[in-house]
Amino acid sequence: MRILNPRKDLIIVEDFFSPEQAAEWLEWVSLKGQDTLRGFHHPKLKPNRFHKEPKYPVKKYMCLGLYWNPLDYMYHPILPETNAKPFPIPVKLKELGQKILKEFYPYPNYSPETVLVNFYTDKSSMGLHVDKDEEDHLSPVIGLNFGSTCRFMYEDEDREMKEIKIPGNSVYVFGGSARLMRHGLGSIYAKTLSPGSEGHLQNKERLNLTMRQVYAHE
Repeated sequence: MRILNPRKDLIIVEDFFSPEQAAEWLEWVSLKGQDTLRGFHHPKLKPNRFHKEPKYPVKKYMCLGLYWNPLDYMYHPILPETNAKPFPIPVKLKELGQKILKEFYPYPNYSPETVLVNFYTDKSSMGLHVDKDEEDHLSPVIGLNFGSTCRFMYEDEDREMKEIKIPGNSVYVFGGSARLMRHGLGSIYAKTLSPGSEGHLQNKERLNLTMRQVYAHE
């Protein structure tokens, strides 16, 4: 493992997952994603002055726990189009989040209510944004990255935009002073598919899971 700390309260841990662990998580996500009611889909975004019917900028998307709806930027207990409850967050995934925090970014009593799962290709990216739709802006966001290496753009302590590469089989955490930083995802690099992703992802594809604690806990 290689630990990077590109700015205060932003931690990247490369090679956190072994190839076997990566393959296991990718298989699990793939099976859940095939569900016609709760699995991968391509939701619409909230209309704006530039686009009347904009699309969510990744190839496919799903949520565990609470569903974040790109139409209203709010969290819901059911999916708006199917009225189905999202898959619950498995205990194993919650325990993994707690393990990551214990080792790399100590934070007490962490219990995520949602996990956003984004599937990226070389034709998808995520523009600069701030994760501010949660009630809780204190607890960290935990990201799990599988597949190809991506370009991660982030705001440093002086509010200047910087960038760093995040490879597959890595995790990242941002909280504290970085919790409301602007950040985004750019290019996916060719021929960087991480071990364990073969059979689940192809060149210039990546899967990203982000755990969030939506509500403030005492």
